[in-house]
Amino acid sequence: MNDQDKLGRGYESALREILLDADQTSLLHWQRSYDSLDSYLASVRRNRDRWSEVLAVPSSWQSDGEMKILPHDGPNEKIQLRMRPGLIVEAHFRPPVAPVQPPFPLVLFLHGIGGSAEMVMGRSDTDPPSYHSIGRLLSEQGFAVLAPTLLNSFSSRNRIHRMALLLASSVWGLEVKAIRTLLDQAVRHLPVDPERIAVWGHSMGGAYALYTMPLEERCKAGVISAWFNSRSAKMVVQDPHYSCFLFTEEEHAFLPSLLTGFSDSDLVSLICPRPLLVQTGEQDSISWPPLVEQEFHNAQFHYQRLGMEEKIQWDRHMGGHEIDVASGVEFIKKWL
Repeated sequence: MNDQDKLGRGYESALREILLDADQTSLLHWQRSYDSLDSYLASVRRNRDRWSEVLAVPSSWQSDGEMKILPHDGPNEKIQLRMRPGLIVEAHFRPPVAPVQPPFPLVLFLHGIGGSAEMVMGRSDTDPPSYHSIGRLLSEQGFAVLAPTLLNSFSSRNRIHRMALLLASSVWGLEVKAIRTLLDQAVRHLPVDPERIAVWGHSMGGAYALYTMPLEERCKAGVISAWFNSRSAKMVVQDPHYSCFLFTEEEHAFLPSLLTGFSDSDLVSLICPRPLLVQTGEQDSISWPPLVEQEFHNAQFHYQRLGMEEKIQWDRHMGGHEIDVASGVEFIKKWL
């Protein structure tokens, strides 16, 4: 080993030691009170503000937010949202086919890497399947579905992430802003009930659900599929049981300041007391259920202390990197 290798390994060892000391980091940044729900929400207000800063957009980023509904054939409407000159975010909207009177309960469904709004709506799917025509199935159960198009490749996300970093922002901050602006326009222009909105995300979309819900209180319930994890281990610890981001090309996954007090369970504490379902596939290589279980118990603790344990659930299903349709639909029907 030469001097450069020794130096690099020394830095890596020092950083990993700090990153894995999640409990100590959390103690430094959180002072939660469980005396009452009001006191709890007040005690995490500063952390919610800090999280908003982590997902900041450039200071000069002013969104137009103009929405256009395009002519369409079939049950899906295509929506264009003008964020800025030259930046159009598209989404697909599907009203319920079940006999439901407007305004409709809405599920905001966020796709993952390699996914698309079309896949959410059932026009195609990944191989092996991840989405299982969930948009169509939700509409048959009486829900409207809104599925935005998100950047869905490593290369495109990495490129935008690098540019955003130069402006103290991130691809995550930019797309959370787009998701929230889309929701603003949806409740104004679509026949949806602003008091009955849930968010469901798969894989990267699960990250967006986890990242958006702490800031977006209009989302009354959430489902996180194929993302929730022991975040520090997932980011920097190589292990045969799961894939580690440090050893992949996914630069975009490294959100600045994420592990300064914002583990997955910490972020759930900003979602609490709203209902949340976590889905983990036994055959999914992105996670290892024993680690997920430990992190879930950390998240569940906040609900337990507030006497609301029934509002958080973990679905450890037998599938792979996919959503579990049955438990997700049942959960949303119960809480929305």
